[in-house]
Amino acid sequence: MVKTLASHAGIKGSIPLRVTILFFCADVAQQAEHFLGKEEVGSSNLLISSIKVPLKKEMKNMKDGKIPNPNTIYPIAGYDKEIYVKPTITNKNIIVGDFTYIADSEFENHVTHLYDFNNDKLIIGKFCQIASGVEFIMNGANHQMNAVSTFPFYTLEGWEQTPPSVDDLPLKGDTIIGNDVWIGQNATILPGVHIGDGAIIGASSVVGHDVEPYTIVVGNPAKVIRKRFDDKLIQIMEELKWWDLSIEEINELIPTLTSSNLEKVTEDLAQRVKSKKTLR
Repeated sequence: MVKTLASHAGIKGSIPLRVTILFFCADVAQQAEHFLGKEEVGSSNLLISSIKVPLKKEMKNMKDGKIPNPNTIYPIAGYDKEIYVKPTITNKNIIVGDFTYIADSEFENHVTHLYDFNNDKLIIGKFCQIASGVEFIMNGANHQMNAVSTFPFYTLEGWEQTPPSVDDLPLKGDTIIGNDVWIGQNATILPGVHIGDGAIIGASSVVGHDVEPYTIVVGNPAKVIRKRFDDKLIQIMEELKWWDLSIEEINELIPTLTSSNLEKVTEDLAQRVKSKKTLR
């Protein structure tokens, strides 16, 4: 994996500096393109993240005069039970986008049965909110099911069984979580699940099937409760992809993103999307 970071330390001037963090891994890109589609991967910024960092003179509108930093581990001063996940990752098979947080002091212990020999990956987008007790179960948890016994003799000492072929194992592929997804406390995400942007996973839910964007699911097994918005607003949100905007743009958009007046939100964001298309 190649990491490129342009440091802004000591640079003067009025032109905003772009700090670009490039994560590239050929097999990861291939996997993501297979499941998300080449066009989606290119626009999702799951693998490539570009962050526009304001200079000090532009910080007056930032909360407490501080710039949101996706590479900070503890975004709440003096509190270590909520962390940004991305800067803590050490496993090459876990990819997490900017500003996604978990309500815990660490993340990777929440990902279980992730073994290199299965070649599966956990890919999580930006600005996701992961509650405490959430578990991502990966393909290594699955046992052979097309035989009369599911006991994994081959993994334990003394037993004479050759490992089953990949075709005999119920492997589900990568687990992919979109952007701005809220996963409730003690939820369990099973192998190979794809959860769309803006979805909400209820507390203690067990998710074994794909979840469409901006959908609420609850229960064991998780079932659809309802869509969060009407089709028009969902389409606007999918086109807007606010999580890919610069920090300044997101800050300016927060009143709209957090408004409960959905009629006005739809009107305002539709105009923004239209303007964005005009500039292309």
